[in-house]
Parts: sequence; structure tokens; C-alpha cells
Amino acid sequence: MSVETEERSASAESDAARIAADASAGAVLAAGIGLAASLKRTAAALLALLKAEAQVFGASVGLIFLASVALVAFAVALWVCVVALIGWALAVVTHSVGIALAILVVLHLLLVTGIWFAIRRAILQVTFPRTRAELAELRHTMQRDVARFQHASSVPPDEEDSAT
Repeated sequence: MSVETEERSASAESDAARIAADASAGAVLAAGIGLAASLKRTAAALLALLKAEAQVFGASVGLIFLASVALVAFAVALWVCVVALIGWALAVVTHSVGIALAILVVLHLLLVTGIWFAIRRAILQVTFPRTRAELAELRHTMQRDVARFQHASSVPPDEEDSAT
């Protein structure tokens, strides 16, 4: 073998190593571009979601206040009229004022329980459950993208051996 053949062989090996390094750099660059695009989409989606949730929050606070005032006003008026009529009807049917009052108490407990659950549900919606779920999903997506970027930027062990 001549010196010229050895130089061609060494040159071919260095060209192969350079091509492998260029391919690895290309993969890292592509992963970085993908990560940046993902970050941009994530930020835009998060901003849009926060704007929408703030609108819901603003509308919900006013609605809950007005609904509470209306609930009190209508409950008092309804209580006066309906209790008098139902109490009179139950007293006539059962021939007992005590049984009529017991039935009225049970009906009132059912009404208060239903209103309580409706208010609890409205308050739960004000605590941004959809935003928390979306943030959790965005966190998982970000972790996946970062892991993919780290994987693409790491040099495989067989390329390290060929480079030295």
C-alpha cells in the first residue's frame, strides 16, 4: 500500500465522520426548531385560554352575585305563599298540624340542598378547572418536547468512538 492509498482511506474516514456530525447537527437543529415552534404554540394557546377564562370569571362573579340576591328575594316570596298553601292543604289532608309541619320541613330541606349544590357547582367553575387541565396537558407536551430535544442533541456512543 502506498501513502496515497492510506491518505485516501483516512480522508474517506474523516469525510464519513464529518457527514455523521452534519447529520447529527441537522437533527439537533430540527429538534430545536420544533421545540421553539412548540413553545410559541404553547404560549399562544395559554394566552388565549387565560383570556377566555378571565372572561368567564368576570361573568361568573356578577352572575353569582345577582343569582344570590334573586335567590333570596324569590325564596322569601315563594316561602310565604307556598308554605301557607301547602301547610293548609296538608293540615286538611292529614288532620294533623304536626304531620303537616314535618312534611313541610322535609320539603324545605330538599329545596335548600338543591340550591346549595347549584351554588357549589357555580363556585367550582370559578376555580378554573379547564385551565388547570390545560396547563397539565401543556406541561406534559413541554416535557415530551424537551425530552425529544435532549435526545436529538445527545451524541450517540458509536459516533463518539468513530470521532476519536
